[in-house]
Amino acid sequence: MTTCTQKNSSPSNPCLIHPMKYLHPFLRSTVWSRLLVGAVLVCVLSACVKPEEVNYVQNLVLDQKSSIGKEYKIVIKKDDRLFISVSSKNPTLAQMFNKDSGSVSSPRDDERGYFVNTDGDIVFPVLGRIKAVGKTCTQLANDIENEIIREGYIKDPAVSVRLMNFKFSVLGEVSKPGNYEIKGERLTLLEALSKAGDLNMDGNRDIYIIREAGGERIASKVDLRNSDLFHSPYYYIQQNDVIYVTPSDRKVNTRSEQLQIYPYLISGTSIAMVILAFCI
Repeated sequence: MTTCTQKNSSPSNPCLIHPMKYLHPFLRSTVWSRLLVGAVLVCVLSACVKPEEVNYVQNLVLDQKSSIGKEYKIVIKKDDRLFISVSSKNPTLAQMFNKDSGSVSSPRDDERGYFVNTDGDIVFPVLGRIKAVGKTCTQLANDIENEIIREGYIKDPAVSVRLMNFKFSVLGEVSKPGNYEIKGERLTLLEALSKAGDLNMDGNRDIYIIREAGGERIASKVDLRNSDLFHSPYYYIQQNDVIYVTPSDRKVNTRSEQLQIYPYLISGTSIAMVILAFCI
């Protein structure tokens, strides 16, 4: 008759007794089943996403034409920096109206720029202070052209004005939150979100847009799931807008439930490890 010892025990030896046999049947079934159920719950709660919660412009009718409407015009605001150039058939006459006049090297954009001060004015060569705030770039260019003609400096001035610091911010549940800057004046909400890598699956499709205008700050919500967003005054982004994407209720609830489950998982694992340590 063979005597079972630690020396002659092996996986193929019938004398080997698995340490789990020392556990009480209740512990063997309950500890591991609770750990398994808890892990499954965490995965399931994290993965439940309904299409109607995340899809954009769900009520958009295909192949149906709709009026785009008048595009929103970007107006100049305080603290904006503008690039302004004046040209003419006689370049010599236009030189005195350009900041880089007489410079040896080509100046950088930030050296050329005209800053809109707190009074809403810019200080322009020869002409002095000119009201800029509240006007579009085209309107300001026309005003400068008319003033140059009225003062008799140039008969055929051509003035170009553009924004140099069109900045906006995207925060919250997006792939790449941060501050962004574009060239030009036209930027839609969907384009802004695209630059930030789009919303995460856990991002709320009701997003906040914080805007400053006329010395006031206002916050509004836009539902990306509804095609009405194309007619929203917030569809076209303005300079210094802040887009904030909050976490969805699903993510908040899942996180809360995970925090409730984790203590049980940790406790169960600790108990199992202690019991196994005594049995091995």
